[in-house]
Amino acid sequence: MNVRPWWLLPPGRIHPGWWIALGALLIWMDHATGPHATFPVLYAVPVVLAAWYSGKRAAIGLGIAVPLARILTLVSSQPYPDVYSSILATLFRGSMVLLFALWFARLADYERELSRQVRVLEGLLAICSFCKSIRNERGDWEHLESFISRRSEAEFSHGVCPSCGALHYPDMFGEERSVSNG
Repeated sequence: MNVRPWWLLPPGRIHPGWWIALGALLIWMDHATGPHATFPVLYAVPVVLAAWYSGKRAAIGLGIAVPLARILTLVSSQPYPDVYSSILATLFRGSMVLLFALWFARLADYERELSRQVRVLEGLLAICSFCKSIRNERGDWEHLESFISRRSEAEFSHGVCPSCGALHYPDMFGEERSVSNG
């Protein structure tokens, strides 16, 4: 059985609007609590989720918009002496969140590519000893090639191995047979 690791976010795609709404909620919370309360860790949450579920563009957009909204909140609120250091801290946090977003977007793309490439046949396969047909889930026997083709992206090309060629086509494979028996 193929089990996803517990630490990996669930697969799927989600519309970027949800992450924009979450980012807006965080900006509102930040504004409502005043200029001295900061939520630097929470800035990463919508950006990372946008990177994983909506892609790099949504994450970059949100990763730039959330810190800029924080800076606008700082500038528009009552002036206080430490506003410039708060703006610098916000810019630094924003750049770190943006790096995390790019990393998560790349990780999500890599995980999706792996999921697309890997389709595993698992379990015990009943195969005929003579014709190599496989019994499917319904109990019907089907050719090996069609069974695997329906469950993967593998394609088949056919040929004749030297042993079967010498056995079934001795005129064509006669030289190889005499060399291998020789």
